[in-house]
Amino acid sequence: MSTTTRETSSENLVEQTKSELADAATTVQDKAVELRDQGRGKLEEILDRRTTEAGGQARHVARVLRQGSGEMRTQGDGAEQQVSLAADWAAERVERLGGYLEQTNGDHLLRDAEEFARRRPWMVAGMGLVAGLAASRFLKASSERRYGSLGSNGDPRSYSVTMQPGASAYEPPLGSGATGG
Repeated sequence: MSTTTRETSSENLVEQTKSELADAATTVQDKAVELRDQGRGKLEEILDRRTTEAGGQARHVARVLRQGSGEMRTQGDGAEQQVSLAADWAAERVERLGGYLEQTNGDHLLRDAEEFARRRPWMVAGMGLVAGLAASRFLKASSERRYGSLGSNGDPRSYSVTMQPGASAYEPPLGSGATGG
């Protein structure tokens, strides 16, 4: 009979442990949802603030363009008049963009971007390609500046790497302070 009591006691302990683990899992899941919602709220708040700031800056740029356009119009001849018209056109577009950024919230902005991507997928792919090419050119240029002239500026941390003719790519190159062996 004591065996049956121990088995019942063990089963009760197992059931109690399962119940406590389920409660803990539910609590953890609820906390994760709460933290996710807090993070989403903060992200939306930051995005709203940044887009409003960007909209204000765009409107400022539009005002500067209009001022420059007005000065060109009063002082200029035919060519400057055409540049003035182009500056007015650009100012109008920048003003509209600034107003849109100031008035829209992050969720609406994301929805508009998704809709644009659905309507013009090839344009989005092309913009991604252009952005990738620009980023690769930037990285290549900064790499050449950073590593192309090392050792020549007198910086003790700099080094110069030279490959000896006939050297294997698997052998480390000789640096300016290294000796061959």
